[in-house]
Amino acid sequence: MKTGEKVVFLLAGLMVLSAMVLYVLARMHIVTFWTTNDVYLFSKKSAAGYEVFEKYSCRDCHVVYGEGDYDGPDMDGEGTRRTAAWLKSYFRDPGALVPGTAHNGKFAPTFDRISPKEKDELVDLLMSLKSLPGSPNYPKPPK
Repeated sequence: MKTGEKVVFLLAGLMVLSAMVLYVLARMHIVTFWTTNDVYLFSKKSAAGYEVFEKYSCRDCHVVYGEGDYDGPDMDGEGTRRTAAWLKSYFRDPGALVPGTAHNGKFAPTFDRISPKEKDELVDLLMSLKSLPGSPNYPKPPK
């Protein structure tokens, strides 16, 4: 192998390694590639909803306050994308609003084990998570 080829392979290998390291760091939420224009409206109601969010380990799949896992949808900005009525309907029957949802009991739990009071607290939390234009969580205009 010629010297030039060695240099090209070395640089390509370093680029791949760098991409892999950055990916892992981003998944661990150590490195952030963009800042969001998300707004969190803190209140006693949203704090109670956050306790429910933690109690049922929603963080294992969802992100709130920029923390959690991205296996499920990011909940930051949900208060801008949805209405409280839509969220309550989703908690009653997720499959009716989102066919193929993971909240079918196979991949993610259904909401049957969450009391109506706790569901209302979750709605309060989600409605407090707003996003502004420029945020990746801001609703996309309809096509």
